[in-house]
Amino acid sequence: MSITCSTCGYDGNPDNAEFCDACGAELSLSAQPQSNSTAPDSTPDSTPDSTPEIIPFTPPAPNSPPPVESQDPVFTPPTPNSPPPIESQDPVFTPPPAPGNAPPAPPSFPIRETVPPAAASPPASSPAICLTAKQTNAPQSEFPVHQISLIGVFDPDSGPVDIDLESFIGGETVSRHHAEIYPEAGTWMVKDLGSTNGVFIKPQGQPRFSARITRPTPLNPGDEVAFGKVQFFVQAS
Repeated sequence: MSITCSTCGYDGNPDNAEFCDACGAELSLSAQPQSNSTAPDSTPDSTPDSTPEIIPFTPPAPNSPPPVESQDPVFTPPTPNSPPPIESQDPVFTPPPAPGNAPPAPPSFPIRETVPPAAASPPASSPAICLTAKQTNAPQSEFPVHQISLIGVFDPDSGPVDIDLESFIGGETVSRHHAEIYPEAGTWMVKDLGSTNGVFIKPQGQPRFSARITRPTPLNPGDEVAFGKVQFFVQAS
């Protein structure tokens, strides 16, 4: 026995079906199952004739996945004695100390290597010279010079000198401390000590004396030297 759908006329619905297998419409309660008899039912229908609301049914597509039901997030209780969650922390910035508050750096001392002083080389020895007077019948014909020698005249206040020219002709032009002869780097030098009438040199081969010296000047064998008006030849000793 089957129920015939009043909507589409499909008569293959089972007798306990609520919806039509063909169109999905709700089967009416007044629908009677078909019987093999074609005689009309003489029993009057006490149920009033009413047409139910038809809701169209869309059959599911074949092989379609079942609908996913929304699920609330599952709360998982914390495990007993579990450590508390670690919160991320930003790195703490430590500003550098202000220049005025910074501790002073320890002083640094350069390391100097101690170098023993070089042995002083002995000064070069100058060969001795001799001052030979140009005057005839001079009170002293020559004065050997082996070391620093002071040329001048005797004075009671300053004392004697190494080469005294007071008794020479022209000795009145010689100052008390007129000049000095001394060795320097293997050469003999003559220096004016601020005399009144000066020191003059005629180099070897020159026809006349040069101007008054104003700085220490070398004396070489073959030269001539004048202290005021008193003149000498310079010779090797």
